Amino acid sequence: MAAAGVVNPGRIAVLTAVMGALTGFAAGWLVGPDSEPVRLTPPAAPAAAASAPLASIEAAPPLVARQVPAPSLADVAGRPDLSALLRAPLSELRHSLQTALHHRADGGWLYARALARQCAALDMVTMRERMMPAELQPVAEVNNLNAQRATALREQLAAGCSQLDPDELQEAINVPPGAADPLIALMDRPAQPGSAEARDRMAAILSRPDPLMLAEMGPALLQRDGEAYVFDGRRYGGEEDRRLIEAAAALLPCSLGMVCDERDAFVWGPCVTDARCEHDSRMAFVLADAGAAEHPERRTQILAWVERLKSAVTSRNVDRFVKPPA
Repeated sequence: MAAAGVVNPGRIAVLTAVMGALTGFAAGWLVGPDSEPVRLTPPAAPAAAASAPLASIEAAPPLVARQVPAPSLADVAGRPDLSALLRAPLSELRHSLQTALHHRADGGWLYARALARQCAALDMVTMRERMMPAELQPVAEVNNLNAQRATALREQLAAGCSQLDPDELQEAINVPPGAADPLIALMDRPAQPGSAEARDRMAAILSRPDPLMLAEMGPALLQRDGEAYVFDGRRYGGEEDRRLIEAAAALLPCSLGMVCDERDAFVWGPCVTDARCEHDSRMAFVLADAGAAEHPERRTQILAWVERLKSAVTSRNVDRFVKPPA
């Protein structure tokens, strides 16, 4: 992390982009080595993910209470389970980041970027506060639960991020075009809806439905026909349909094994940037954003959409996603 009071101009654009991503959750697509890198265990088979109960994506402990083990050091064959890095404690952040970068050829850069964004967000919040006039500084509310949770999370992030130097942070976040990361390359591959290229791209995505990749894609997993989403050969263009699909796309990675509790960016992002710590899980965030409290039927509808998307992903059914010929 940069020393207090020192602003590195080369990081401003990076930090601004990260802050835009984090603070835009509620108004984005939902409406919108110090040590040798660890060897990670292989991911669970798709069938195991498919059998996990959907209700498990709802469960979450208090925001900063859980202590989780570091990634497995088992020496195994096969592709590493990069998602284990997102479950590692913040005290192991530099080790996790270096491990991810060690596995670029397996998609590790995507994970390194996600890990580094936490530090970039904290850096930007600190910079924003430092530049804010004294009279506009927020008053500390020591008895406010949200403020307490935000402070605790920021302290954990600061402790983990203090292990990183600026060069490491920039290497992780500034992924150059054409980088040798198969997940990022797949996400960035151009494909016109309905084309053979789109079908090939979708087949490649479903051949390895990485939860973090799906999380970053969001509803862009589905092809579009104008303003409508296309799925199962049908167009879903109404406002309510789009709301349900976008919410379900946000929850899909959780049902496939991605960490979606207090360690998820949907939870810590708003908390660390704006002390908005109302939610303990992505599920709670998404349902609140979709207005499920005012419209209880949306919860059932959203979860049904999650199951539809999950079924199509785990069965690797390309036909359910591609736009039908005109």
